[in-house]
Order: sequence, then structure tokens, then C-alpha cells
Amino acid sequence: MDIKIRQAIVLAGGLGTRLRSEIGQYPKPLAPIAEQPFLTYLFKYLQKNGINKVVLSVGYKWEMIKETYGNQWNDIAIEYAIENERLGTGGAIKLAMQYINDDNFYVLNGDTLFDINLLTLEDFHFKKQAQCSVALKQMFKVDRYGCVDVSFEDNDKTEGKIIGFQEKEYRDKTIINGGIYCLNKSILNQFPKQKVFSFETDYLETDTHKKAIYGKLFNEYFIDIGIPEDYKAFENKIKQDQQPLPPFNQLPIDKSWTLFLDRDGVFNHQIINDYVKQVNELKIIDGVPEAIAEFSKHFGKILMVTNQQGIGKGLMTEDDLHHLNGYIINLIETYGGRIDKVYFAPQLKEENSNYRKNGTGMGLHAKHDYPQIDFSKSILVGDSESDIEFGTKLGMKTVMLKNNRNLSTKANYIFENLQEVANQLKHKK
Repeated sequence: MDIKIRQAIVLAGGLGTRLRSEIGQYPKPLAPIAEQPFLTYLFKYLQKNGINKVVLSVGYKWEMIKETYGNQWNDIAIEYAIENERLGTGGAIKLAMQYINDDNFYVLNGDTLFDINLLTLEDFHFKKQAQCSVALKQMFKVDRYGCVDVSFEDNDKTEGKIIGFQEKEYRDKTIINGGIYCLNKSILNQFPKQKVFSFETDYLETDTHKKAIYGKLFNEYFIDIGIPEDYKAFENKIKQDQQPLPPFNQLPIDKSWTLFLDRDGVFNHQIINDYVKQVNELKIIDGVPEAIAEFSKHFGKILMVTNQQGIGKGLMTEDDLHHLNGYIINLIETYGGRIDKVYFAPQLKEENSNYRKNGTGMGLHAKHDYPQIDFSKSILVGDSESDIEFGTKLGMKTVMLKNNRNLSTKANYIFENLQEVANQLKHKK
């Protein structure tokens, strides 16, 4: 389930008038949050979701934004669609689309962070063959947002066709537009002819029922920093997230937590400069089955995430891999442990697929399969820095198992082996 949509437009031309008392003369996307611009947090979110190109739709003080980010931020290439006059959100999207190379892409507001899994929105978008798919959020006791009317098509009432929009007014419970869109370029045929127009008013809210506009409901964290109260609330959240982690045996791990485990070097000994291709080449590390049995008492989900480019090189088949992993799982089960699911990346390193670690695709796939996964309540255990980067990008706590190839690491915790990690849980405080 590799990610297909890897380009996004970010509407970053906001004036930030209501935030002037908090941000001074900064353009709103550069509003400082715990000593970093808000846009940096949005870039981190997009990188986590496999986006490798962002078109920034900019206007007000755009030079400050370009001076801050240039044409690259970590894994993300940046281009600028510059409004020489204010075009409205629709005009800004139309201008920025000239820089988009693919048929489908995302649009996000530059002052909103909605921590949804874009892979899930992408899957929904293609399933519905939508022109526009909207990420929706349920809110309680609010009057800042308009209401989205959805004709739900599933029993859980989480997805369906959007049939209308209502004006802002106080509601005890409402569904709002979360400000993330997945669009198909055919949308140009539905846009007004004029240069200046509003995406919300002139596209979404005009003859809505005649258009292929669909909505999917998400429960993830949402913040719109457009007013001082929410700006400060987001800054407080970031400062709390940046607090030092406690010792490993003091983490509040329970069944709501998820454990992600690399395979080679964690479950079994690696074969240097080669791949474990058959069961007779597999050597399980001492204490691993007992460790997994201990983990099974504490974690709600235990998932294996493993790069396997030996498949891409033609040195082994997917059937060979399933046979190997099945052997490991059966062994774990005889000791009372479990592995809930295995995710593997057969892509070659040079393919630059986000599915392969240090990309985040396997983690996003897992959250697509198990929406209850909370990456802030997840732990990644690996034996290479690419494992650690995978976990870090997704917001997990990370554990490095020592070997002579990873003497320097950015992991949160370092242990000798999986058994030592399990012993910390067995005696946790």
C-alpha cells in the first residue's frame, strides 16, 4: 500500500490580523510556536505522511517565508506560487496548481494542523473516484465554524457525499471542514472562470449536490491558530510534548500502546552484506521469544516493520518472506507471545519509496489498518538509524539495540537486546 499522492499545496498567504497582538509583523505561517514557525510543524506533519513536494501559495510578506525555508525542507522540495494581488483561496489554488505535476494532490490551510493519516484520505478519495475529498472533524460547543452536511453511506457514519454547508452559529455538536482536501485536477472544470474567487464559497458551497465532493470523518488532533486563544493552546501543547522523557520503565505503557519492531538484528541475527532468504539461514537471537511473550502482556498491538529489498533484487520471493515470518510467528506463539501483523517493504533503496524505512509508509499503513493506533503512545525498536528516523518522523518513542554499526544514535533509549527491553517492562515502576 505505497503512497500514491506525494504533492501538496499549502495556502500560506494569510495576514494574521487577529493574531497581530501575538505575532507582531510576522506573516501568519511564520507565527512563532516554541521558537519555531508554525509552518515548520506543518512541514513535519507532511513529511511524516510521505509528501515530498510542497507548493507554498504565498502573498503577504512572502519574502520572509522564502528566506526562512528556501527551496528545500528536509525531505520536502518547496516551490512558491506568488500572488501579486490577493486572489482568494480559490484563485490561490488555481495559481498553485500550475506547479503540481500529478493528477491528484492535497491542499492544506497554512494556519491549521489536523493530524490525520493522509494515506487513509487518499484511499477514500480513490475509492469514491472523487473530484474533491474533505477531511472532516466533529466538534462540540463551538460557534467559530460552519457545519458540513453529509449523506453518510456507511453504518458508522464516518464517510459519505457532502450535500451542503451551513453558516457559522453556536452548536452543541457539529461536523466541520478540517481544512485538508484531496483534489483531482479535473476540479479546474468546476472552478469559476474569474481570476479571484473563494474555494469555499464559490466551489464547495455552490451547487454542492451536483459535484463529486466527499467527506471522511477523523478524530485526530485539530488546531486552528487563527485566534490568540488557540494559538496559545497549541504552543502549550508543543511545550508539553517537548518535556524530557522519563526512564523507560516509567513510561505509562498499557493496552492502548503499540509496539513496532524491526526484524533483522532485532528478532534474528543479520547476515552482513546478504539477506536471510530461507529458514535454514535464520538464527533467532537468544531471549527473543521470551521477550515478545512479555511484550504481549503490556501492548495492545505488536507489529513487525521490515525492509526486505532482497525481494526487489530478485534474491528471494514474497512467498519466501512469508514462510520465514510465519516460522518466527509460530515460534513466538509457542512461548505465549504474538505478532499481530507484519509489514514489509520490498522496494529497492534507489526507488526512494516512502514505504521503505526511513520513510514512514509502513507506519501509516498500520494506522490505516488500525485507526486506534496513537503514534505518541507507540514505541519503535530497531537496530539502525533508519529505524530510528522512521519512528521519530511518526512521533514514536524510539529504542536502539546496540551493535557495532550504530555507536551514535538519536534514539530516546538504548539497550543491549530485546530481552533487556522486556526486563524493563517486567519490573516497571
